[in-house]
Parts: sequence; structure tokens; C-alpha cells
Amino acid sequence: MRTLVAACLVAGFIVPGTVAAQWGIAAEIGVARFGGSSRDTSGTTVGPYRPTTVELRLDRELGSARVALALLYAKTGIAGEQPGLAVVQYDLASGPAIQLWTVDGDSRTRVAAQTAAALEWPLAGSLTGSLRVSGVLSRSIFNADEPPPEVERRATRRFGVAVGVRYRP
Repeated sequence: MRTLVAACLVAGFIVPGTVAAQWGIAAEIGVARFGGSSRDTSGTTVGPYRPTTVELRLDRELGSARVALALLYAKTGIAGEQPGLAVVQYDLASGPAIQLWTVDGDSRTRVAAQTAAALEWPLAGSLTGSLRVSGVLSRSIFNADEPPPEVERRATRRFGVAVGVRYRP
């Protein structure tokens, strides 16, 4: 994993040709909504529940695209949900690309696919404001031996919306 991170950072420093590159740093606060994880035969879903998210991101512009390394923190509970009802237990799970989860003291890692789109506007000087919408898809946060047989594990999905400020020197 360290080799992959190092390779990505080196690739960010070495830009072929005369492609203009610009560094930036951003801080965002947002909300996330999770879907999937598991579902039983009665239709009840169990999974992470609607945390507030805080993200710090270092990015580099490469022409019209931007590559970023981001750290997102979210402390979420685990919820059992049916239409119109959610029972949430906090301090059971934390964390929500690589996702590091802690479920009832048991740590687990999930590799995920992430996509995002952002709308940015100038604020002052080198500052821009942003509205970001993102989506993440990974394997279920539950291990195969955790749910009872009548519960189907499903992919964990996360949809997020965040506002932030980006500084570009």
C-alpha cells in the first residue's frame, strides 16, 4: 500500500510536457447517507447511519482535471432501518478509495470506488468556495461470518454532499 501511495505522489510531481499544474488545499464539512451493507427477509436494512463528515484534501490541477489525496473523518452509528423507522446505536462503528472501519472494536479495511463532482466559485484572492457531491461503492462493512443466515450482505454505498473552502497559492 505504501508503494502505491508513493507512486501516486511521485506521479503528481512529474508532469509530462508543459501541462500547467497548481497545488491546492481544501477543508470541507458535509453529510453522508449510506445504503446497502445488509438486508434481512423482512426488508430491514442494517448499516452505517448518516454521519457529519469532515474532509481535508491536498490536490493538484493537471490541465482541466484535478488529482487529490483526501482524508475524510466520519463517526457513524450502526442503524437498523425500515420505512419510517431507524434504530441507531452510536459508539459501535467509526470511519467511512480505502475505507477503514471499526465495528464493535473489530477493525476492517475495504477498498472502494469513488467519484465526485464539484461546483466552485471565487471568494477572495486565492480562496474558492465549493459544493461537492460524491459517491462511494465498496464491499459490505460486515464480514461473512457476522450476519445470521437469513441476512444478505450487500455492497455499502455512500452518497455525500459537502461545502468547503479551497486555498490555491
